[in-house]
Amino acid sequence: MPKVTIAILSWNRLHYLRATLESARHCIRYPNLEWIVVDNMSIEPGLREYLDSADWLERVIYKKQTHAEAMNQVVATATGEYLIIWPEDVQFVIEGDWMADVVELFQNNADIGSVCLDYMRKVTINGLLRPQWIKNWRLIKKEIGSFGLGFRRGREICSSRGLKAFTFGWQKPGICGSGIPSITPTRVWRELGPWRPTVSSGTQSVDSSLGAEEDMVYRFFDRGRPLQGAALWTPVAADIITDPLGCKAKVRGNYRYGIYMPPPEPPYYYKITSENFIRHNSSLDPINFTEGVTPLGFTIPCDVNGDRCKYHFNPSVIFDIANDTEVRDPLRLVESDGFVRS
Repeated sequence: MPKVTIAILSWNRLHYLRATLESARHCIRYPNLEWIVVDNMSIEPGLREYLDSADWLERVIYKKQTHAEAMNQVVATATGEYLIIWPEDVQFVIEGDWMADVVELFQNNADIGSVCLDYMRKVTINGLLRPQWIKNWRLIKKEIGSFGLGFRRGREICSSRGLKAFTFGWQKPGICGSGIPSITPTRVWRELGPWRPTVSSGTQSVDSSLGAEEDMVYRFFDRGRPLQGAALWTPVAADIITDPLGCKAKVRGNYRYGIYMPPPEPPYYYKITSENFIRHNSSLDPINFTEGVTPLGFTIPCDVNGDRCKYHFNPSVIFDIANDTEVRDPLRLVESDGFVRS
């Protein structure tokens, strides 16, 4: 079977990292894997010791660099035909040999660029399956300008064993611009070229790629190759949501923003399920986050429609990692570190 490289990006979130790595090791049953971790010189106590003790990892790289530089290093280092670039804050929740089916989807559908593996919200799924053509006329105009007769239309695809997926058509780029959390043929990233930050580190707090994601998407459309993005009907991983606003604890510099806590039932935040129910799924829509994810000992915040709340960044809770202490006056830090929050 083709080799799949699993590359985890790590930075000062040991609890997330352990849940992600241990769940990946437990859940992904595939005979030809390469494991890489790129750590941004984390200073959180215990993190480096954990990585050094994980002797099943083939390569652990400690290097101070930007998010974009770390992804570029992964692309340059990977020896797999397919590449998973994964943040340390997305836990795998489905165990089994589903990776073979995902690889088959690529082999049988040459126009697939990236396949997203994590659960989406109801509202996101509804928008992708039931596009509003008139409302999105700008996207359609861009699609025609980039691909002409190669206009991309969404469709369902399925592996020979019944793993079902759907493509995004014209509504999304054919690659995951941020690179995460998805699987993409390694050659696609090498053809598109490196991620390139376009803004300075002091101007944005939400976009950890510092504009590199947007630049990658621009290059995708500029190349004129009509690859399609896709997602699994029953995803296999879930964002680790520990903040009651509906976001993850995120790291910027030596500060961690938002509620960060160890899993109530270590090492996992979510229940792990067998893959048996994912084959020949007859659900009318892909399974969304609140349907497919079972938190262990805590509650995922939901809106009035029962959909998972989504919030990008919580600037009101700040932890100084270097000094192992909570920041008492977040507003003062906001002023001093130059972040612009949105």
